[in-house]
Amino acid sequence: MRLPVILVQNPPASAAGLAESLVGNLIGRAGLDLTLVGRFDSLAGDSTDRMTLDGITVPSAILDWRSESEMMEVLATIEFHGSRCPHQLDPGGPFAPGKSSRRLFLFDLTKHQDVHTIVAELDRLRASLSVKTVSLGGLGSVGSATVKPAANRDTGNRDTGNRDTGNRDTGNRDDEATVRPVPVTAVPRQPTPVAPASPRSDENLDSLIDQLDNLDV
Repeated sequence: MRLPVILVQNPPASAAGLAESLVGNLIGRAGLDLTLVGRFDSLAGDSTDRMTLDGITVPSAILDWRSESEMMEVLATIEFHGSRCPHQLDPGGPFAPGKSSRRLFLFDLTKHQDVHTIVAELDRLRASLSVKTVSLGGLGSVGSATVKPAANRDTGNRDTGNRDTGNRDTGNRDDEATVRPVPVTAVPRQPTPVAPASPRSDENLDSLIDQLDNLDV
């Protein structure tokens, strides 16, 4: 944000050097827009200075050769409304709301004559106006919001049904198995067949002995 700096060009003869030094330091300074006008109480309604002031609607710094209270009075006569805001070179200035909430930073050049101090305070005010504030009023409803937990989230069942038991379809199949047990029919065990031993034939043995005897003859 830029800060308009309105400098009144009617310095006392003894302060002519201060006015020139202020103009030299403020022209082209980053973030500060210098505007030179005549005495506020001498500006005609159709004058260029008056139209220039009418076009300024943002917080502004006013540098004049009169007291802060006198500045507020004379600014009101030309419909340049605003609220006096305290700063480091006007610490005792109370916040005085007027017809407009626009902030006005007033500098009495009869009390402050150090150019570097004045310029430094203008830079500080411009920087403070550039800080953005964020309203937190709407965050209360967020904290009171209730989040509904998903069903069976603690047991790890993300889908409906008892996935961990293997039953993907709905219905209590495990309950049916418990209520309706399936009867088991006992099947008799079949004995293992044993191959019958080959019968011993005495007749064959006798025949074999006879054949051996015949060979010896």
